Amino acid sequence: MNIREERNTDFLILCLEGRLDAINSKIFEEKVLAVIDGGETRFVIDLSQLDYVSSSGLRVFLIATKRVTPTGGKIVLCSLQDPVKEVFDIVGFYSIFPILGSQDEALNSLR
Repeated sequence: MNIREERNTDFLILCLEGRLDAINSKIFEEKVLAVIDGGETRFVIDLSQLDYVSSSGLRVFLIATKRVTPTGGKIVLCSLQDPVKEVFDIVGFYSIFPILGSQDEALNSLR
């Protein structure tokens, strides 16, 4: 899995590529927590290039949102591929996270 970081004028965008599974979820967790510990509280996670997510990967999303929510932060997910979308639907993530169709929609929702 690759994590690409892009800086928008106002927000940080993390783009995940590949598979988010038990083997590499720790890398994603360390990256997200480092970003949050660095003061980032509002960001977009673009999943357009993520092919698979396991329960270990889902756990990282929950940890991140629990970290930013008390400070008024917000994580917006976008551009889910069908297999990932199906998993998020099954586990109820649509009730926990704003999940939008495109990166532009996600960025606009944070403005």
